[in-house]
Amino acid sequence: MNMHALHRRLTDSRRAWRSIPALLLFLVAAAAQAELPAVFSEERLQTHMDYLASPELEGRGLGSPQLQEAAAYIAGEFTDAGLAAAGDDGSYFQGFTVEKGEDGQPHRAHNVIGYLPGTNPAYKDQAVLITAHYDHLGRGWPNARQQDVGQIHPGADDNASGVAVLIELARNFAAGAPPERNLVFVAFSAEEAGLLGSRHYAEHPRPAPLEGIVGVINLDSVGRLEDQPISVLATGSAMEWPFVFRGVSAVTGIPSENIAGALASSDQKSFIDRGVPGVQIFTGTHLDYHRPSDTPDKINAAGMVKVATFVKEATGYLIGREEPMVLSGSATAAPPGNPPANTEGQRRVQFGTVPDFAHTADGVRVESVVPGSPAELAGIQAGDVLLEMNGEKMAGLGAFSDYLKTLAAGDTVTATVLRDAETIAIAVTLAQR
Repeated sequence: MNMHALHRRLTDSRRAWRSIPALLLFLVAAAAQAELPAVFSEERLQTHMDYLASPELEGRGLGSPQLQEAAAYIAGEFTDAGLAAAGDDGSYFQGFTVEKGEDGQPHRAHNVIGYLPGTNPAYKDQAVLITAHYDHLGRGWPNARQQDVGQIHPGADDNASGVAVLIELARNFAAGAPPERNLVFVAFSAEEAGLLGSRHYAEHPRPAPLEGIVGVINLDSVGRLEDQPISVLATGSAMEWPFVFRGVSAVTGIPSENIAGALASSDQKSFIDRGVPGVQIFTGTHLDYHRPSDTPDKINAAGMVKVATFVKEATGYLIGREEPMVLSGSATAAPPGNPPANTEGQRRVQFGTVPDFAHTADGVRVESVVPGSPAELAGIQAGDVLLEMNGEKMAGLGAFSDYLKTLAAGDTVTATVLRDAETIAIAVTLAQR
């Protein structure tokens, strides 16, 4: 079945999902609604979440029919919102080929692109991008833990949450005054396989050329906001970003934290690498990352309302900004805290720590430790800063991940950590990932 036929078939099923009763959600969120204007709907956000992370979509694995269904769902929402299409042949779908999908075979994948045309002739070749990837790990490919392979990985936070906010932002902006600049909404495919969808888009941008993209706001893992600030990663990609988001927090009353590093943590990297300022909106790490336990029931819809409100304000600023932002020199090289952004040389071992993305000094700060993991069994603690592995300096998360790719299950490494101003050497025996 081609993408256009699937798009039509999905229309009725999307309407069915919207009709799911949301009484319990309403009761739980009543207090939060009193604090924020009712610009975004918790019910709608949760409905998108429940569909995209449902068992029927089987984790939206690359190359799967279920991933095509997710693409058709997003295109249907763009149609309902009234977005213009910027894909192939007048459609919303921008196709590209991936060498290997979940089944190990080549596949066609599709970015989903809709936009609101700009009205200011001075900005006719310029655009602001709001993006989110919609693929996940399916039944455990790539980069899943060995014991979880074969199980459905719903990918609720990563990244059905980002897509849900993307859809509702598109609907909200489409219902308002036309933007001065082109406002482009892109749902990327194949992020989990190495940012393939965003790389393809950056090489073939639509409707504006790459040099006309003012900035990219990428939504990835935005469903776990509770009382903590919203994390804005990669603000080091442009000099103006920190000031933009401080202003957004002041206007909305929604706290945020600017993190200069993590330029390569998600699809914003594909644009930063080509000289376009980009950031990732993120609500924090958790132990369900890339596991079957990343389910919709753990998502905070009230928190997603805050994320949508926050991003709407930032986007409005970018749409009306007269001058382009200045790409920072720090965007030309990966910062110490950079996580890996590709799947070449997959890790085979488990260490068992969750990193603190806000840590910008040398080393990898441990935000939490996975229960029962090699790290916990060895005595690694939350708050430790990993400095060396077998005498090799760990400059940041990228170096740590790359080093683990060279090891095998059963290997014992000496981890040198900083704890309460004391340097400690801890032997850790690695397990199968």
